[in-house]
Amino acid sequence: MKPNVLSMAFFAVLATAGAASAQDAGMAGAAGGNAAMACAADQHIDGQLAYIKAELKITDEQMPSWNVFANTFRANKQKHLAACVQAVKQARAMQSAGLLDSMQIMETRLADQLDSLRAMDAAIRPLYESLSLDQKKAADEILKGGAGM
Repeated sequence: MKPNVLSMAFFAVLATAGAASAQDAGMAGAAGGNAAMACAADQHIDGQLAYIKAELKITDEQMPSWNVFANTFRANKQKHLAACVQAVKQARAMQSAGLLDSMQIMETRLADQLDSLRAMDAAIRPLYESLSLDQKKAADEILKGGAGM
């Protein structure tokens, strides 16, 4: 007997929801005492920006593009910190929520992450295009998948 596509999709959703619930359960545990630690990566924004700017050796000519990037980075990190705190709260709720409610929470989180990625992409492109080859190499090493991305 061949499983139909609908059955396969349903089990894929269940598997995804289960993995996300396991992650959320970990966050719920963090919410009990260490919620601040769970979201700590989004603090010290100005220090992160100072590090990135120094490592990239931003020139005076690159400052306008840098400022756009830095403002977007700062706003993105602040949104992410608020979302992290909210996710810790939602993790508790997801433990008792039904499947459809849990999926809606996960969908909202993913949509927010996509919006954030798109905003960072729009802000970093002009800066990246203005960088020298050595600066691009440094950017590739310190920013790809790292701070704020």
